[in-house]
Amino acid sequence: MTRYTKTLSALTVVTAATYALLVGVGMAHLVLGPEKLQPFDLRPLGYSVQDAAQYLSLLNEDKAALYTGLLRRVDTLFPVLFGLWMGWVCWGLTRTLHPWSRVILLVAPASYTVMDLCENALVADMVLAFKTPPNPTLVSLASSYTVSKFVTLFVAFGLLLVMMIRKIGQSRLD
Repeated sequence: MTRYTKTLSALTVVTAATYALLVGVGMAHLVLGPEKLQPFDLRPLGYSVQDAAQYLSLLNEDKAALYTGLLRRVDTLFPVLFGLWMGWVCWGLTRTLHPWSRVILLVAPASYTVMDLCENALVADMVLAFKTPPNPTLVSLASSYTVSKFVTLFVAFGLLLVMMIRKIGQSRLD
């Protein structure tokens, strides 16, 4: 087993465990109301001020503390790990490309990481102020980062898929 494979395996396990904790705790405690409203982070199409107000009205002190405490720390670690994982996979799949092409392909996973971290900071601001009506500018900005997070994730996965197909095609030619 190569050092690359060992590192990727370890990173995969740590990233998957972090994701399992994030989703497990989040789904158990932050899907709210009879409508089963999803936390902001899990809304790929974003949310309106009314959506935010509805969700925030269902929070209590304990749920807000969970959202901005333990889950915020885990959700700060996860995008970094996941972006690193996607970048590591991309780097391994592109060994035959020019070095600058390889670096440029890392923009998508890095962009996902930045969008997710920015989203997390903005969502935390909304949740910390859950007792007051949501600030429309803050909601709009947070929602745009949520959508951007999912767009950059889709692009990153698309690039990984293309690189995997390319690698499979190359191995068949060899």
